[in-house]
Amino acid sequence: MTATPVVSGTRGDPRVGFVVATLTVAFVGFGATLALLPERVEALGHGDLWIGVSAGVFPAAAIAGRLVSGRMIDRIGARTALAWGVVGTSVGSFLLALPHLAGLLVARAVQGVGDGILYTAAAAVALELVPGERRGQALGWLSAGLWTGLSLGAAAGPWFPGLPSAGVAFGALTATALLLVPRLPRPTASTGDDGGSWLERQAVRPALVVGLTNAGYASITGFAVVLANDRYGNGNWLLTTFGVTLLVVRGSLGFIADRIPPRAGLNGAHAVLAVGLVTVVASPSLPVAIVGIVICAMGHSMPWPILVTTTIDRIGDQRRGAIIGTMSAGFDITVAVLLMVFGGVSSVFGPAAVFAAAIVLVGMAHVVSRPIALVREPVLVTVAE
Repeated sequence: MTATPVVSGTRGDPRVGFVVATLTVAFVGFGATLALLPERVEALGHGDLWIGVSAGVFPAAAIAGRLVSGRMIDRIGARTALAWGVVGTSVGSFLLALPHLAGLLVARAVQGVGDGILYTAAAAVALELVPGERRGQALGWLSAGLWTGLSLGAAAGPWFPGLPSAGVAFGALTATALLLVPRLPRPTASTGDDGGSWLERQAVRPALVVGLTNAGYASITGFAVVLANDRYGNGNWLLTTFGVTLLVVRGSLGFIADRIPPRAGLNGAHAVLAVGLVTVVASPSLPVAIVGIVICAMGHSMPWPILVTTTIDRIGDQRRGAIIGTMSAGFDITVAVLLMVFGGVSSVFGPAAVFAAAIVLVGMAHVVSRPIALVREPVLVTVAE
């Protein structure tokens, strides 16, 4: 038997659609929670401080979930880890019905851990189901499912009388995703060793590049509305445009990340993102800012799939879970830190300075990425002699 490098012609396993559906269903609940959270905290007799705390518990717990999930996937398989992520997400949603602030914080923490496990496992399963040359597109489909769920949840949340009833409803909805899990591949991970470390050290630099690139994401999601409202109003249009563009680009154009040389793709993405940020910060009107936001979304869409797939190729598929966990944790950590730092920058220098800082950090991402070997391995097919 010999292993011959080929470019596979298969389109991959259609069950990847079940993975995307699982993620979408779960994120409907997350979107609804975000829409109803401030009102719930106020109804429990607390103010803005605890609104911030209850919002921040989720990403903090998600970081832990992502790191834990990486080792889980490498030990017990991505399908089993995905099931645990669904369970954690569902239980966290049900706990939102608890009648006190402590219960709400616990619910948000459980939701966060569930999300951390769920996304990492979903990405690992999706990468098992598609041929090597379509992995970037599979990650794009997952992102599209995630944004679709968040958008649907944010729209559906206000139709409920409050967060407790929404939590119960969306907890039950998320639990239905367990019906899809048995249709996914059985675990292929070896359970005979210790599964490696929680953190994949060779993925740290790519995670740092992802984090620095996220300066664009953090500036837009945190301060685009403020910048627009200070200048010409209707800032919510910028966030809507960003979300819709990400959905379209990652859902329908994700294959581009697989087709172009990875180094050229990453360099081009950083350049496009920087141009978009410059356009936004220099925009004299809302239409120009919207054009800049579209450009930003196009640039933001490429680094993640390029870096994840090439890092897996370089390190090895046996550490796929730890790689995705390490890199997605880097995503969460940097967004959280940057939002806090950018808040201080904006309060002293104004929101335009946030975008200027983001442009510098995107440039740093390019510099930090230079030593990384962005080489895709050929797909191997075993041929009988």
